[in-house]
Amino acid sequence: MSSESRANRIYEERVVIDSLARLAARIDVIGLPFSKEELHTLARRFRETFMGSERKKERLARYKVHLAKTHGADVVETVSAALQQINNEIGWEEK
Repeated sequence: MSSESRANRIYEERVVIDSLARLAARIDVIGLPFSKEELHTLARRFRETFMGSERKKERLARYKVHLAKTHGADVVETVSAALQQINNEIGWEEK
């Protein structure tokens, strides 16, 4: 792995952690039925779709359906809307 790709991966991981911190400031994350891994995966997939391909958007949609079956559609939509707004804010700051 080149140093540029390694730096990019580190940066993207920091952005995901930042989005989770912003999510915790907006929503009671502890009260959510998601595990830490599920929430991290959801945030990472939202970040991947921010400037990603249709394939990554479909992957996010499938994961949201999976979580909705397990935890309920209302909770997934609430968290998804917040993560979408957070990623838009981060994207605006990156400009």
